[in-house]
Amino acid sequence: MNYNDWTVTNAVSLQSPAAMVPAKPTKARSLTRETLLRAAAQVILDRGVEALTLDAVARQAEVSKGGLLYHFPNKNALVVGLGEQLIQEFEVALQAEFDRDDAPGTPGQWVRAYIRSTLRMSGQTLALVARLTSLIVAMPPELLQSAEAYEQRCRQRLENDGLNPTQATIIQLAIDGLWFSELFQLGAPDEPRRTQVIETLLAMTRSLQ
Repeated sequence: MNYNDWTVTNAVSLQSPAAMVPAKPTKARSLTRETLLRAAAQVILDRGVEALTLDAVARQAEVSKGGLLYHFPNKNALVVGLGEQLIQEFEVALQAEFDRDDAPGTPGQWVRAYIRSTLRMSGQTLALVARLTSLIVAMPPELLQSAEAYEQRCRQRLENDGLNPTQATIIQLAIDGLWFSELFQLGAPDEPRRTQVIETLLAMTRSLQ
């Protein structure tokens, strides 16, 4: 199988800033919040995290400062909102991969979906995540509850996927390592080796039952 279309810089993004706004929001309040998150993402992508201020986001979104403060009272709240949005959209992509697995109902289905959805993340999303990381790691732990809840959900799905939990964790850590190497462009394998790694990890989900 050709995994070139899984390259993060070429994937179609479910998680780009433009995709952060629902096509038909049911409430003006929801629309404004999503517009602000999209604007914050665009500021970060265009000018870097150092340019992320409440004033810059309000200008980018073309809303009043008061309108911004209604949804996000400070910069930390805005960064947390961006992180939550990225998590939600990744989980949507993860569920889509789970639903179209080529061996539904078999052990390893969730781990395979995790592999595929992680590696199909777009280059634009990776750029946003990489830049957000420096802000997120400096936040107080109590502001990272959504991320912790997401990690807990992943652990629960991992342990109930029909594979040996330790072996499944090894697979997950391997794919996370590949993702981080591409995220920060540190030691990322070339395309032939990358393909071999992906094929090996997917095969392991079928053999470790």
